[in-house]
Amino acid sequence: MSLQFEVTHGGGVPAGLYKTRFVTVEQTEHDEYGAGLKFVFDVIQGDHVGEQATRITGARPTAKNAAGRMLAGLLGETLKPGTTVNLDRCVGKEYLCQVEETSNGGTRIATVMPAGV
Repeated sequence: MSLQFEVTHGGGVPAGLYKTRFVTVEQTEHDEYGAGLKFVFDVIQGDHVGEQATRITGARPTAKNAAGRMLAGLLGETLKPGTTVNLDRCVGKEYLCQVEETSNGGTRIATVMPAGV
């Protein structure tokens, strides 16, 4: 007996490694979780060119949470407490984004690093 089925995903690009270009970080608000940040990247190479990879995090970055890890990846350096971050210099730059599946069937960016690394 053979089975045929289609693998689908719940939103965003499928899990994998993507060459991307940083677009923006937006403030978001979620009914259950409150204020957050949405990091947005355009996929610029491969089968998913033109699609976006994203990550929503909490609104207060620290060195140990997802928002802080996203910022450190964008900047290519470890965040120091009390640092003011200006992401204008990151807009339009190329990055590698590792996208992972989430428990609800969607995907999100797990890690980001400058593409020249």
